[in-house]
Amino acid sequence: MGRNRKVGLDWWPRDIGLYRDPKLRAARQKFGVLGPYVYECLLDIAYGDKGYYIAYSGEGREDTLWQLREYTAGLENVTIETLAAVVDQLAASGLFHAALYERGFLTSKRIQMGYFLATVTRNAVPINFDIWLLTEQEMREKNPSGKSFVLRAFISRTENAIYCTENPQSREEQRTEEQRTVEDSRAEQTREEKAVTADSGLTTELEEKLNCKFDHNFCLELRRLQDKGMHREVFLDTARQTAENAPRNPAGYFRTLLQNCERDGILTAEDMQKRAKPALAQPAIGPSSEQLSAFDQEWYERVKRYTREKAVPS
Repeated sequence: MGRNRKVGLDWWPRDIGLYRDPKLRAARQKFGVLGPYVYECLLDIAYGDKGYYIAYSGEGREDTLWQLREYTAGLENVTIETLAAVVDQLAASGLFHAALYERGFLTSKRIQMGYFLATVTRNAVPINFDIWLLTEQEMREKNPSGKSFVLRAFISRTENAIYCTENPQSREEQRTEEQRTVEDSRAEQTREEKAVTADSGLTTELEEKLNCKFDHNFCLELRRLQDKGMHREVFLDTARQTAENAPRNPAGYFRTLLQNCERDGILTAEDMQKRAKPALAQPAIGPSSEQLSAFDQEWYERVKRYTREKAVPS
């Protein structure tokens, strides 16, 4: 049995002048030094775990935000919602690939090139080429010898694809497989659309309360929470809390609050009541304020009498 292949890095290359990247300007203007610091923390998370990307959807998104919370522990007023807004701004500024960010991945050519260079000498590296952004030419420029496992795997994958296209015997099989894939994709899309539109009234109401539009992935997330048993009252109350706080990114803030509810097991109106139920008043110990005043008054009178008696010569 072979050894487990190492995925993450023990170190990662840091560009000189990283904090001077113009793409960090918007995040710095909105969040101060927290913007570029969070970006550097995300690089650390990516290189240390998956190597060249961060899974940023569902539990992966929540886990990433909590890791960022640990990175920023000790700083004042840095909430999970603020961190989510910083990540959204970094993506909007082009520091992460936009299309892959919509699919739930935090990655970029810069991150992948850093990983490529750090793994040139490895004998095997697991790569998901569906989210790989570097071209053969870009990798060859950094590794002219072509010894990188990633480069060789990329070339092999491309050649196999060309061979399958040019091989007459496999063309019909390829067309059949492609048609099956298209049909499966359409069927899955139809199922997702039905799931999303099953409670379009709630989605519309939430969008109106937050004055924003939910993307397709978020609608799927709402559907998942509904299937898990989250009640309409929880969605509406969470939307109310979001609107009251007026965050920069209402959808991201709302999503984080919903994930917190899911984590804490708050799925129904009864769960919300239990959380909001005030603690029972403890019985008062000792005299009330009125009784205490009367007691003090009597004590003062005794002290005065005692003082007068002591002052009278015997």
